[in-house]
Amino acid sequence: MAEKLTEIPKPKAASFKAGRKIYLVASIFGFQGVPDELEVKLQTYWSDVRSQIENLEQTLTQVTHVFHEGVFESGQTGLDAINTINPYAHTFINTLCKSTATLQSLEDRSLVQEEYDWRICSSAGVTSEKVYSLIINNLEETTNKRWAHASKTIDELIPKDDAALLIVNQNHKIQFPEDMQVFYISPPSFDAVKRWVDNQIKLMVEAQRKSSDATKTEPEKTSDKDKSDKEKESTNDNGGTDKDKPIDYPY
Repeated sequence: MAEKLTEIPKPKAASFKAGRKIYLVASIFGFQGVPDELEVKLQTYWSDVRSQIENLEQTLTQVTHVFHEGVFESGQTGLDAINTINPYAHTFINTLCKSTATLQSLEDRSLVQEEYDWRICSSAGVTSEKVYSLIINNLEETTNKRWAHASKTIDELIPKDDAALLIVNQNHKIQFPEDMQVFYISPPSFDAVKRWVDNQIKLMVEAQRKSSDATKTEPEKTSDKDKSDKEKESTNDNGGTDKDKPIDYPY
């Protein structure tokens, strides 16, 4: 079971058994150009992560391998990819890779693309229950294959007594080997980012709801041309209005 580390006191090295270790970090993606308020929170989060990783390295084992969700290439090519998809973590990861660590490819590109496409299909609003069932089954199968590939990669590449940094989303399905100790790094700044994002989503939903309600309650607008046409229709041949026209009784 992963040990959740928030504010990490320096543990005694003897309190942990020898063996392979994973320093597990929840991925939070933030592209360049995000709102200033979010940018500050992202910078704080990755700074906190870096501090806790350095603490673990000093006390336990230095990071020798780095894995990042959504990265299909090792080395510099992979680092360039991280700089694109997760620029706020790039500096920290790049520093590790210039020291003791090597960035390794974690994912199979074709499986990630296939899973992504099935997710799009699952939200397309298909009307056939048979087709929807087919989509969901294929999505689950591809997702399982994706994370099975990642699990195998981690197991094969981390040598005995080494430590690796793994950055991946909280909903991952990676299965770690029994001999591998997992340290889940979750500083308080992670919750601050999540709260900000959740609040923005709520504000967007509320704004859409209000806009929809306003559209429903807005009275139908009648153009001047429509008014003129209606007035012409209600005027009889003698120049009078329908109000002045005699009533034709049915007897």
